[in-house]
Amino acid sequence: MRKSLSSVVIFLWSLIILVIVGMTAFYFQDEIRELTNLNKSTPTPSKTAPLLTATPTQVPPTPSATIPLPTASPSPIPPTATPATPQPQIIGYSVAGRTLEVYQFGNGPIEKMIVAGIHGGYEYNTIILAGELIQYLESHQEIIPPDHTLYILRAFNPDGFERSRGFGGRANENNVDLNRNFPSNWKIEWPRPGCWDYIPITGGVSSASEPETQALMAFVKAHNLQAFISYHSAALGIFPGGQPPDAGSLSLAEALAGVSAYPYPPIDAGCVYTGQLVDWISDQGIAGVDIELTNHQDSDFEINLGILSVFLDWVHPE
Repeated sequence: MRKSLSSVVIFLWSLIILVIVGMTAFYFQDEIRELTNLNKSTPTPSKTAPLLTATPTQVPPTPSATIPLPTASPSPIPPTATPATPQPQIIGYSVAGRTLEVYQFGNGPIEKMIVAGIHGGYEYNTIILAGELIQYLESHQEIIPPDHTLYILRAFNPDGFERSRGFGGRANENNVDLNRNFPSNWKIEWPRPGCWDYIPITGGVSSASEPETQALMAFVKAHNLQAFISYHSAALGIFPGGQPPDAGSLSLAEALAGVSAYPYPPIDAGCVYTGQLVDWISDQGIAGVDIELTNHQDSDFEINLGILSVFLDWVHPE
């Protein structure tokens, strides 16, 4: 009996164990199936071709309408008189080889000329005056009328200027008074009463014997001068050119005397003038004057600035 009961118990436990094992196996089999199905339903990512990324192509810029810059059409430029700082023209050389320099202002058909320093260092203040006029005109060229050309020879006797500021500076290097060397009533010697007679000088071995004289004569003949000033010092006044004075020189002397305190008619010292530059100028049909400054030291710049203005405006009485 006891043996039969034990067998039944063992049988029951075995049955229970089998049921438990069976249920466990069934459970896990079901889980495995679900996992398998899940794996089958999840698509395996296939190798996909890389997306083509659009590379931006450079689009050539559409040319915008360009507005042409206004170009200044060349307009006619009126001729200027001369450069701001005129360069002197060398018209010749002194006996000692120094240059004779002419400054030009303006470029018109009416030509006029000023000469200073014919008596070198003895009348050095005339050279100073000419230099001051040149310097003034370099920055005031507007005072030159458009139809005018003005020439200034600053130092006609540079050798005398370099040699002395006294009596010894009057003549050139050949001891010739250049204002007695021109071919107008020329004489190698002249009566001295009333004339300058401090040291012995001559009028040259012949008229126009000196290189300075020849250079100035050539320049004058190459131009159509209408008026001419030769500066001297001192004190005798304004002398019209010509023996006797011509009408144009008289008219010019009167016009210039009207704006200055220089004596006119000039003081008559009793000198018989020979071979003078201004008389030769008159012989060429050019109105010319000698102007004597107040003394041997001062340039009388302000006075002669007024004279310059009248000189430029003066018209030859045809």
